[in-house]
Amino acid sequence: MSSYSRHVLNIASEVPYSSLIYGWSQTHGRSLNKLIEHSRRYERPYLAWEAVRKVRNPFFVDGTGFEGYYVGYCHSPQEIVEQLLLIGHEMLTSNCRLYRYNYRFRSRLMKTLLAEMNDAQAIEIWSAQFGATLGRLRCNLLTNMQTRYFQAETYQSTSSLPSICYAEGQWTIEQKYAVPCGGSEPTPRWAVNLESSLKPSDIEACIVIKSIGKFGHPLIREYLDEQNSPEPTKQYYSFAA
Repeated sequence: MSSYSRHVLNIASEVPYSSLIYGWSQTHGRSLNKLIEHSRRYERPYLAWEAVRKVRNPFFVDGTGFEGYYVGYCHSPQEIVEQLLLIGHEMLTSNCRLYRYNYRFRSRLMKTLLAEMNDAQAIEIWSAQFGATLGRLRCNLLTNMQTRYFQAETYQSTSSLPSICYAEGQWTIEQKYAVPCGGSEPTPRWAVNLESSLKPSDIEACIVIKSIGKFGHPLIREYLDEQNSPEPTKQYYSFAA
């Protein structure tokens, strides 16, 4: 559920895979409040990503979050669709290569992506793919001034936002947060549904790029850190541009 208030868009929803995170915290004796507290370090990049996806997207009214990395490189929605689909196809190809004969797990990967099931291993793999993709796209920041400016502007617009507010539900975790409205729009924004203009062979790749950003959620990242190590070495990656 979303609502506009002055210069921000207020969003209320369930945290992705919250039942898995909640259940894990209970069965492992980990304080959910501590998990939330530690996850705060990831909030600014995530809110910047959400700002690009929902309100500051330079190409689409309903975007993915990746678009900020292509400011200055792509100059039309049609151009960036090609780049986004390439990302989705690369992730799908990687899964096919890594799990060529494990059809059951590949099915679990897609069902987890679509939130049809909560598979901890699949969540970890999608999160790793997401982080690796962002790492490659950060090269665009080094070579294009417009991309760097768009990222700086996005982070500046999120600097004064309140922290994400969480509430425990019935084995779920609810959240409320705000993202800033406004900002520059270097190209006309496409108001159509992205999937509606695609070839059937591109639909699955489109689903990937529109869904994978949720694996950057602060609680998911902290959950993966906690799950893998009692004293994890934190790896930071940013989402905004």
